[in-house]
Amino acid sequence: MQYIQLIPATLPPDVSALSPFKAVVIVEDAATPERRAVISKWLVESGCLYMMARGRDSDAWQDAVQAANLAAFDLDEIPDDRLIIATSHGDEPLDEVFWFAKYTAMHPCHTLETVLVLDLSATGREREICAAYEAA
Repeated sequence: MQYIQLIPATLPPDVSALSPFKAVVIVEDAATPERRAVISKWLVESGCLYMMARGRDSDAWQDAVQAANLAAFDLDEIPDDRLIIATSHGDEPLDEVFWFAKYTAMHPCHTLETVLVLDLSATGREREICAAYEAA
């Protein structure tokens, strides 16, 4: 599991070495539609193939990732091996989302062993979040 905290208005780092991967996006801070689009495009370009959004506006994050996946193929048919599965987990307990990420979230064409936890928060919580992930 890789943890990245992304504070508001910062650009995401290069994580393409993790490809292909699953991402759990924990949304604590509000994001504009433009910010969601930038981060969603970054997830697509970096090799995310399964995204689970948890927290504020998680449905909008699910939609943004699916839109970025479509845009990567000029709104044409997406090949099965490049399809990003995106799910919304609202205010589900974090341990349940982590359990889902570890044991249930599977891609039909790839084995996704790496999980990126993207913490969209102004407050760093790496130790707490990593402990919750390990315990799930």
